[in-house]
Amino acid sequence: MAWRDSFKWLAMIYPALKLIHLVSATILFGGGIFAALLGTIVFGSRKAKLIAEVGPHIVKVESYLTVLSALAQIVTGLWLASLAGFPVLAGWLGWAFLLFCVAGLCWILGVWLQHRMVDLSRKAVETHSELPDAYQKHFRNWTLLGLPSTTAMIGIFYFMVFKPG
Repeated sequence: MAWRDSFKWLAMIYPALKLIHLVSATILFGGGIFAALLGTIVFGSRKAKLIAEVGPHIVKVESYLTVLSALAQIVTGLWLASLAGFPVLAGWLGWAFLLFCVAGLCWILGVWLQHRMVDLSRKAVETHSELPDAYQKHFRNWTLLGLPSTTAMIGIFYFMVFKPG
């Protein structure tokens, strides 16, 4: 009798975890795309006052969405893998985990660059000067981080859907 109760619990929890996992993946990817587009408009404007005023809000909202959805991904992903009996660091799941780490590293570097761009913009506003050359270098590097990050996220979706070999 006890094993039937365990099976009922498993039958209920797995779909709920999968739903949370899918929704958090959507928020993680969609939030990242939205923040990248909005960031490109704001940070790419090279208007110090606009960047100093709006930039911190972009960083804050992106950080909240990313951290919360990434934590949900990690918790639900490990839980689902455990329930399904998938080895976390092997096969397609291992590759997905590696890509998750790549995307995460790109995000951490990107947030650091966003903070530097906001700081440089605030200093330019305070001193009534133009943005320094370092700003453009940070913006270029932030933009370039989008390629590996987005490619990694698309790769994760590929592995999750097709579960190759």
